[in-house]
Amino acid sequence: MKHIAFTIDHKFVRFCAVTMVSILKNDTPTEVTIHVIANDLLEEDRNILVKLATSYGAKIAFYEVPLEKLEGYTIRWEGQRLPMVVFYRCLLASLLPEDVDKVLYLDSDVLVLQPLDEFWNTDLEGKALAGVPDDFQVNPVHCNRLGYDLSYNYFNGGVLLLNLKYWRMHNIEQQCKVYYRENPDRVLYNDQDLLNGLLHEHKVLVGMKWNVQEGAYRVPKGKSADWQPPYKETILHPAILHYSSRKPWQYHCMHPLRHLYFEYQDLTPWKGEHVLNDFGPRFHRFIHLLPYTLGFKRSKYLSL
Repeated sequence: MKHIAFTIDHKFVRFCAVTMVSILKNDTPTEVTIHVIANDLLEEDRNILVKLATSYGAKIAFYEVPLEKLEGYTIRWEGQRLPMVVFYRCLLASLLPEDVDKVLYLDSDVLVLQPLDEFWNTDLEGKALAGVPDDFQVNPVHCNRLGYDLSYNYFNGGVLLLNLKYWRMHNIEQQCKVYYRENPDRVLYNDQDLLNGLLHEHKVLVGMKWNVQEGAYRVPKGKSADWQPPYKETILHPAILHYSSRKPWQYHCMHPLRHLYFEYQDLTPWKGEHVLNDFGPRFHRFIHLLPYTLGFKRSKYLSL
């Protein structure tokens, strides 16, 4: 059984549903249990997610987070946009049942496009988690800020395979709280910095195809418009596609694979919904794209 965890609030039910459907369409749904951690879901929200999961033969369970578990945490980056749910993934070891030894945590802005078996079966013996580097090249800024050697790299927090058995054995949940409290000058990007700073020596890095982020589709500064990356096959056929910056549901999204999101959304109750259905966002998108259409600006994205 594969255990998949989402940490959401009411505003992200639609997006969670899209990610769920992408899993259930591309893996074996009868071998999947979805764990939804959220404090403010409506009965309607739960019913939608239950109906989606069970229609494919998957199991689903819901959990709420006691507020005392969040004591000491604050949003330090994007405080006006990000909710406290970003810290829920630090609590999964105590929230999920004891017999769940590992769980794949996913942000709700990803699509799972290939079976998860290879990633799920990553050897986590003696390790806290498996993740994907935040970029194809090591960013020294993150490692230097967190005070560890570049050889450890820096992983993205949106796709994480967590060894809950290890977390419970070493009380990582409490260690997270202590590290967060004692390193206010290091931890900028909330839980992602926290987990990298605390667990950089206790992780496994897996291939980039398991978390292909938006930056992989952009033309790097200094490269010509027709530049092609050596990792093109990875971005053409991602196992997990992560809309990590611009979201497909935003009018100004220019991601070359944004259409895939709406293909999976059409398998949910939100079929046909699009911000561009309204004239205002459609007009704003026209204005936004006009400099690129007229050739005054070159595209930020690779031509695939």
